[in-house]
Parts: sequence; structure tokens; C-alpha cells
Amino acid sequence: MYKGIARSLLPVLFFVVFNTQAQQIKPQGQFLSDSIKIGIPIGYSLSVKYPRGMDVVFPDSLYDYSPYELDRKRYFPTQSDSTHSYDSAVYYFTSFEIDSIQQLKLPVFILHGKDSTPVYAEADAVILQQLVTEIPDSVAAEAMPLKENTTYKSVRLQFNYPYFIIGAAILIVLVILFFVLFGGRLKKHYRLKRLKRANDKFIEKYDALVLNDQEPAKDKAEKALVLWKKYLEKLESKPYTQLTTKEIIQLYNPESIADSLKALDRVIYGNLSVNGEMMKQYTALKKYAQERFTAKVEEVKHG
Repeated sequence: MYKGIARSLLPVLFFVVFNTQAQQIKPQGQFLSDSIKIGIPIGYSLSVKYPRGMDVVFPDSLYDYSPYELDRKRYFPTQSDSTHSYDSAVYYFTSFEIDSIQQLKLPVFILHGKDSTPVYAEADAVILQQLVTEIPDSVAAEAMPLKENTTYKSVRLQFNYPYFIIGAAILIVLVILFFVLFGGRLKKHYRLKRLKRANDKFIEKYDALVLNDQEPAKDKAEKALVLWKKYLEKLESKPYTQLTTKEIIQLYNPESIADSLKALDRVIYGNLSVNGEMMKQYTALKKYAQERFTAKVEEVKHG
């Protein structure tokens, strides 16, 4: 009898513990400007600090942001210490509403097994900045001071070749000097921008795939592993897609994700049943990819 009571209390205790942890998490969300213009993107910052062992994800492009329209988003790598992790992102929204005060609050999702619990940040508001305060009356053509007759007079145009040659020479010299002085910085800036764009695209696709509960377990594991390999192959110029899990572990020694790679292989090739532990493996692969991305950024900055 006591065993039956204990079993019945386990879900309740799990819910209480999880709910207590969720209440300790307080996402911070705020607009990056005090005012908004119709049709002009505005930034919205979302950040959260949470216990290191917890799985937390941010809203992606599939989330309903009504009445706002998502223009783009920018993720930042996870920062962790011995007890906590910190995630942040900046969303850029466009609004076509005409309300004088507009509000927004976004959640973060705490993952537990196949379910997730949203925890919302406090609502933040912005003021709509009106660009047109009064519509002027139209002016009748009869009231305008127009001339009734004008005679076109052809004027011969002359091209000033000496000034053109001097100007072109100065422009060429300036362009050469610019590339000599700033070419290296521009190249670094372009590479960093490409790295950031590729990383954002990877995170968006990866999160959408992992959080799709309609996807069969085997297909999800296979697609997630292929997506992860392609991203790292492009990031580090190493043939990840041509290597098996065993070869990746032998060549690159990724100790933090060796067990996760093996777990995905068991789902793909062993047709094993999937439990809540798989989300932990997906998160480990994502975290490893973000660590490699951060290392690559530092390499480019100081290269």
C-alpha cells in the first residue's frame, strides 16, 4: 500500500520541484527604444539566467508574435559558470498597429521530456511616434502661380574632361589608400558577418527540428546529426559529413559529446525507443557547435 502511495506521489513531487525551479527563473525582456514607427523595425532584448543543468530555449520563427511581425533575430552564445547559464537574444519586430502605446512580452521555454513550460518576461511598452500629424488640404491648380507660356531654349552642354580626369585619379588613389589601410579590417568584418549569419541559420533550423514533436524519432535524430555535421564542416573546413561517429571521436576527440553522438547512432541504426534523455543529447550537440563557433570567431578576430 505504501509503495502505491509513493508511486502516486512521485508525479506530484516532480511537478512541485519543477514548478519551483520555473518560478526561480525570471526572463528579462525590453524594447531597445522608447518609441516605435509604423513599418520600421525595432529591437527587443530577451535574456534569462537559469540553473546550468536545465534546458531552456527561446522563441523561434514559428512562434506567433502577433500583432508584431518578426523581421530578424540575433542570438548570442550561451555563457555559463559553475552553477548557472545565461542566454540572450535580440529580436527585431515591425508593427503596423496605430495604437499610441504598444506592449510586448515574450516567454522562454523550459524543456522537460517531450513537454515544455513557458515562463514570460514582464511586459514592456513603447510609444508610437506619429510621422503625419495633419493632412494638408489639396491646392487647386488654378490657385497656383503658373506661367501660361514658356519657350524652351536649347543649351549646349560641354563636358569638362580635365576635371573629370583629375577627379577620377583622386578617387582611384583614395580607393587604393582605403584598401591598404582598412582592407584587413574589412575582410575580418566580412568573415565575422558570414560566420554569424551561418550560425543564426543553423540555430534556427536546428531548434525547429529538435522541438518538432511530430517528427519520427529516427528521422529527427538522423536529420539533426546531418545538419550538425554540415554546419561544423563549413565552420571548420573539416570533412564531418564524410566521417562516422567513431571516426569523428578518433580524429577530433570531442569528449563532451562522444556519448551524445553514440546515443544518436543507437536511435538511427538500432531503432531504439526514445525517452526524455534525447533532448539532453540534442542540447549537448548544439552547445558543442556554439563553442566551436565562439572559438572560430576569436581565431578570426586575432588572426
